[in-house]
Amino acid sequence: MTKAEFNNIAKAVRTFYPRESILPNNEAMELWYQMIGDLDYQTCTIALQKWVSTNKWSPSIADLREMCANVSNPQIKDWGEAWDEVVKSMRMYGFYQQAEGIECLSELTKECVKRLGYGNLCRSENPIADRANFRDLYNQLLSRKKEQAQIPIKLLNEINNVCNRLEIQNGVAEIACNDLKDKK
Repeated sequence: MTKAEFNNIAKAVRTFYPRESILPNNEAMELWYQMIGDLDYQTCTIALQKWVSTNKWSPSIADLREMCANVSNPQIKDWGEAWDEVVKSMRMYGFYQQAEGIECLSELTKECVKRLGYGNLCRSENPIADRANFRDLYNQLLSRKKEQAQIPIKLLNEINNVCNRLEIQNGVAEIACNDLKDKK
């Protein structure tokens, strides 16, 4: 969004929440613009309207980014809907048509099933444990995907550059850096 569009967003926030001293000076305006300037203006406007409709307090930067991510991404299935998708796929394609069974799944569901093993799920004699494992993995990946959608691309690139410059000798630091790279 342009600075003029951001100014419209800032005016709207101050108008919707006149009792709060949000964006009180030019420094605050500049910092906010640095953190949300990459968002699409129309998406941000819709997100702000949705926020105002459902919240009594002013949004933070994270709130706006989260709301924009929710508005701009298609409806993501919850883990129960995704598990139903897996069960239907296994019934339709079974163990012998694993490639076709995996291919018909939505993106996030497909990633979970690949990690758990489509064949393992088909042959399993413990669907309750499979369902629980799927739920835990799906929720973890969904949380990571939502967080990734909120972080500005420029910031993700900067994190990646920092990780690439560092000589990582400590295994814990390497794991933390790889986790940050995964978010890119």
